[in-house]
Amino acid sequence: MLRQSIKLLFFLFCVWLLTTGVTAWQGPPRPERTFTIGLASQDLSFDPLHAHTSTEIQILTALYEGLVTYHPLTLETLPGMAYRWDISDDKTVYTFHIRENARYSNGDPVTAAQFRDTFLRILDPKEKAEYSVYLDVIKGARAFREGRITSPQTVGLRVLSDKILEITLEKPASHFLKVLCLLNFAPVHPSYREPGKLRESDGRISNGPFVISEQTKETIVFSPNQFYWDRDQLKIDSIQLRLFADSKVLAQHVNSGDVDWTSLQSADYGTLDNRAREHILPNPMFATSFLFFVCREKPFDDPRVRQGLAQLIPWNELRSREYSLYPTSRLVPEIPKYPVVKGIGKQDVEEGLKLLEEAGYPKGKGLPPITILVSRGNTLYADMLAKAWEDKLEVKVVLKEVDGEEFFSAVGQHDYTVSSYTWIGDFADPLAFLQMWTSDSNLNEALYRNPTYDSLIDQSLSVIGLDRYQKLAEAEELLLQEGTILPIDHIAAFNVIDIDLIGGWFPNPLDIHPLKYIEIREGKLNKWIVKADNIGRN
Repeated sequence: MLRQSIKLLFFLFCVWLLTTGVTAWQGPPRPERTFTIGLASQDLSFDPLHAHTSTEIQILTALYEGLVTYHPLTLETLPGMAYRWDISDDKTVYTFHIRENARYSNGDPVTAAQFRDTFLRILDPKEKAEYSVYLDVIKGARAFREGRITSPQTVGLRVLSDKILEITLEKPASHFLKVLCLLNFAPVHPSYREPGKLRESDGRISNGPFVISEQTKETIVFSPNQFYWDRDQLKIDSIQLRLFADSKVLAQHVNSGDVDWTSLQSADYGTLDNRAREHILPNPMFATSFLFFVCREKPFDDPRVRQGLAQLIPWNELRSREYSLYPTSRLVPEIPKYPVVKGIGKQDVEEGLKLLEEAGYPKGKGLPPITILVSRGNTLYADMLAKAWEDKLEVKVVLKEVDGEEFFSAVGQHDYTVSSYTWIGDFADPLAFLQMWTSDSNLNEALYRNPTYDSLIDQSLSVIGLDRYQKLAEAEELLLQEGTILPIDHIAAFNVIDIDLIGGWFPNPLDIHPLKYIEIREGKLNKWIVKADNIGRN
């Protein structure tokens, strides 16, 4: 999932902790159990096929449910539309049994055929679905996605009955169930299969715990899906999503108690009062902020050029504690038993100039202008890069600023040299950060092409355990040493929410909070951890 970087927020939060006391914050009386979320204004997709920002995925937890889903606290795999599944002895065949009472919000049944058709739609080369690469573990899926085969019958998706779906993998894949937790793989109602239909209709028919009941440019209201299989367990009457063009106005609504949940990415920290600041929850995430080069055209397709420019960056300053909570030179966040990978750890001007000269650009002479794409007002890193490169090289650096809501679409234009991302791993596995850079991935915004890298990723799918991790670590190190991806830090989420008043909301490494578990308490009962024990029932 994508998220634009949050700069300086943890520093401001620490300053506040040192300068303020703690008082109790009680929201105003509520006439009904409405949970209100405040977000910065943005263009949102309700189509699971193309949703890929963290905000979109969060909203989809209200509207959709896949075969399996996340536990909101531990992130373990739980039954979703499928109440159980069987795995063959060789771990290549998964048989999912869909609930008899699985229905869309209009009452239509959810069937195995609809899951098959949804997966095939994701794999359709014409759709260019961002997350399609994660289905490559399914037999025939990659060849179908790349257009090398055109018959759906060659893909390992078989409908055994209305409620039973069989999925055959190319080889065992221990991360497969985690992948299926992604809401991009939730079923889409047949009436939305034609391109553009889902966006035009705003997704009024869905299979999740809630359905869109009202929508304006500034507000979206979600009401319980009366046909949802677990409807009796929903504890709120509605969800109100409010979009704010002004972060200060959003903060004021947090102060008044009109907004139950927001983040410091959306709300202005300086406007929040002390009572609201008491409920800022820093939460370490399975996520990394990084710079990346677009490798499509000369001279930036040459690893020596990328490496040379990367060696000139003042990494000690860029990754300093002033700007980064968890500075890193690694792309994959720490995972037990995953090997330590060597990235570019410090500035080496001599080595950088040497590499550029070897590539035919002594002191940068002959390099085209370097364009850095940034979100407007978020130029901290770009300013450091521009100064370092212009001070040490004979090169021009241009900052291309775009409005925040246009940033992600601008990244996909690839008409720049360098930009930055924050990527949240969609499942707790190195592949969540590494598979996206394969040559045929629709998530590969660097346009990186390296057959050796692709081969290492493929080899990792044929082995298990520590051998698998070793192959993935080799791939990561290649990616880093070629100067394609330049990690800066592992990030934390800064949510603003009173978890004594709001139950069912759990800090977790993905910062995704399934909305079906939300409840509004009277007083501070603090029973949410106990309630979590009963989440996985069929």
